[in-house]
Amino acid sequence: MNLICSIFFLMFLAFSMILYLLSLYFLSLNLEVFVELNLLTINSLSITMVVFLDWVSLMFMSFVFFISSMIIKYSDEYMKG
Repeated sequence: MNLICSIFFLMFLAFSMILYLLSLYFLSLNLEVFVELNLLTINSLSITMVVFLDWVSLMFMSFVFFISSMIIKYSDEYMKG
């Protein structure tokens, strides 16, 4: 397995597991997190980024990272021939 593919496969798989456990934690305690980041301010123009995390969004991110890790694993095995 290519070293870069191995690193990204393991990293995405670890992110997936962490986010899955975090989503279960948010679900059990009924938590929600709202984060607002000010990215840029020029004169009166303010550009902000808003992130809302609840158990559904964390679960979705977990599945996205899991599927991405499987795609990386598959593509590496496919390219080996």
